[in-house]
Amino acid sequence: MSRKIKATPKQTKLAKELINNQRLDKPKSKAEVMKSVGYNALANTPNRVLESVGFKQALRDLGLTEELITSSLVADINAKPEKRLGELKLGAEMLQMVRQEDKQVSENKNTYNFIFSPEVQDRVKIINEDIKKLLTNVPETKNNLETE
Repeated sequence: MSRKIKATPKQTKLAKELINNQRLDKPKSKAEVMKSVGYNALANTPNRVLESVGFKQALRDLGLTEELITSSLVADINAKPEKRLGELKLGAEMLQMVRQEDKQVSENKNTYNFIFSPEVQDRVKIINEDIKKLLTNVPETKNNLETE
């Protein structure tokens, strides 16, 4: 029998405060929000709380689920077919196709460096090979038929 994960009252309060903080014109830092709800000792290492199963459960309890994020992201990408680079980048990060710590910084604001998982790299190689085959496989032209 699996045990149901339950968020602590403090984790739930932090989740609510972080969501409300994002709505502000000038949001506070995560450390400031954490201190405001009583996480003084962990404010300098926020990931210990933010990546905990209890905190993630608190977000789900408030309606912020993986399904909501992905369906909203897909809808946003489909609504803006010409200007969707930001959404696609975010989606790649969420699907862990890009590792945040490995992102390279570029001064050119239009350059993105993606580091794909080995599985995705294999799929890209196959797609590239297929494209090359299509581009180099020139179908017989009517000239061959006309010379006969």
